[in-house]
Amino acid sequence: MSNKKNNIKSSESSSASQSFLKGAAILSASMIIVKILGAVYKIFITNLYDMFGPEYSGLGVGLFTNAYEIYIPLFTIATAGFPIAVSRLISESVTQKRYKDVNLIHKVSIPFFVAMGLICFGIMFFGSFYYINVISSPYSLYPMLVLSPTIFFGCLESIYRGYFEGTRNMVPTAISEIIEAAGKMVLGLLIAYFVMTTGLNYYNETGTVFGLVFENENDALYTLLSFSVSGAIAGIVLGSVAAFLYLFIKYKRSGKIPKEYLENSIDARTRKETFNRLLKTAVPIGLGAFVMSLSSWIDSIVIQNVLKDMAVNHRSEMLASFSGLELDNTIPLNPTENNPITIQTVLWGYYGAVLTLMQVVTAVTQVFGTSAMPNVTHAYTIGNKHELKSAIETVLKLTMIVAFPAGLGLSVLAKPILGLIYSNPTLIEVGSRVLVVMGITTIFTSAITPICSMLQGVGKVNIPLFLYSGGLVIKVFITWSFVSIISINIQGATAGSLVAYALMCIVAMYLLVKYSRIMPNFLSTIIKPLGAAICCSAGAFFANMFLSGVINLKISAIISILVAVIIYIIALLLFRTFTANEIKFLPKGEKIAKVLEKYHLIG
Repeated sequence: MSNKKNNIKSSESSSASQSFLKGAAILSASMIIVKILGAVYKIFITNLYDMFGPEYSGLGVGLFTNAYEIYIPLFTIATAGFPIAVSRLISESVTQKRYKDVNLIHKVSIPFFVAMGLICFGIMFFGSFYYINVISSPYSLYPMLVLSPTIFFGCLESIYRGYFEGTRNMVPTAISEIIEAAGKMVLGLLIAYFVMTTGLNYYNETGTVFGLVFENENDALYTLLSFSVSGAIAGIVLGSVAAFLYLFIKYKRSGKIPKEYLENSIDARTRKETFNRLLKTAVPIGLGAFVMSLSSWIDSIVIQNVLKDMAVNHRSEMLASFSGLELDNTIPLNPTENNPITIQTVLWGYYGAVLTLMQVVTAVTQVFGTSAMPNVTHAYTIGNKHELKSAIETVLKLTMIVAFPAGLGLSVLAKPILGLIYSNPTLIEVGSRVLVVMGITTIFTSAITPICSMLQGVGKVNIPLFLYSGGLVIKVFITWSFVSIISINIQGATAGSLVAYALMCIVAMYLLVKYSRIMPNFLSTIIKPLGAAICCSAGAFFANMFLSGVINLKISAIISILVAVIIYIIALLLFRTFTANEIKFLPKGEKIAKVLEKYHLIG
């Protein structure tokens, strides 16, 4: 019971900026672990299939990515709006000491999550039979079907994640995400490897795939690959179940509001009023997130169909765009009755493999938005402009400190980084051409979510929806325009994202300043991190240029990244990017701050 009291008291007494930093530190640490596990998982899956033949790596990731493209919009509909709404309203209720409302908000959210989880699960399961025809990828069906239950269990997790985040307790969310990622990686990889190796041995011995008879070898082996990808995805489902069980037990044991606080609280609002408040907050947020995720789904449909048309009608021109890479020896460009797979699924798989790197960065900065919501809401609710300014500046600074060097680094070291983690030379070559532009895009995709979260935190929950909707139209049009150019094709897949997200960031930042009536210090939050990032990316580029001709390419890439990190840290300190208070929040921060102050390296 005492632990519960301390948690609530801590929530009430901490300043917005310190609370944000603590929450962001916890979630960022967990998210880094989660995304590293996720990236390792996807990299291992790609390299695993490459072991069985070059045609399998791109196709395997393509099937995996196709399953996720239909999953993400539906998962977003089911979970995006309500957890944030729950977090925001619980944070507001805690600030106002309306503890009975906290319990009621939690209770009212449960049937909504359960219903949405079941509905969206059903839509994905049955809709997959139609969607595979839209993208001309029949072997994507089994991975889609296996992935669909994750929506339901994700909704069950959201019941508790929104609650804990609203009370500024980020630890349960962090731990549950690590459990989910670890289960996905360990179980998914084991199941995928077991299915692939066992299936190949079985096929070589009997000519069947686990007893199933096929008319030709291509159909048999691609079906086996589909089974294996489904096995990899089964690890995701099992990890999601384990994460939900942890959150449920955590809430039952120590997550509830202490009785003393409930006894001294004013009466809660009615169920109807509470549900209406949740809907009013959740619907715009959810629709905005849905539109944002919808863009990737539309990309999947548009890009794959454009590539399919090129593969059928402009074969020679398409091959010429890859400077002689033997894509037609990897997998046939033209579909036949015996082989319905075309190059578009493979190229989409290469794109998905590259996209993993950008998603690692955006996931980390998305944490800043999640942590910012209750703290910006708290400061805005009590009308404390000093805390609000501090919270906004902290979010911007941390976002840019991560986004700038990561984005520029991915761009200037595109080929070395892909060569470091993947073994398929065609994937590396094609992917590096995509990553050069995607690296710059990463900066803006990383920034938009935290900025929109802060807009929602100051009560402007509708604005992100309009921003995302406008951005979606721009993104789809530009992406289609570039991918349709035969000499560019998949290499232009990220052009629309670059333009759309850049415009969205500019408009969103303007509106945040307008409605919060806070003018952040752009010198310390944006300009200084950008200057340091330019220094570090230049160092990485020249280090790799020099070393790649002298030593092993993988070692050259590693050393170049280490050089970039060292240069970046030094540049941040020389530019006096951090304040003494920010440094003091770190472990042993008092001692570090004294040393840095002595050499005039902090502001």
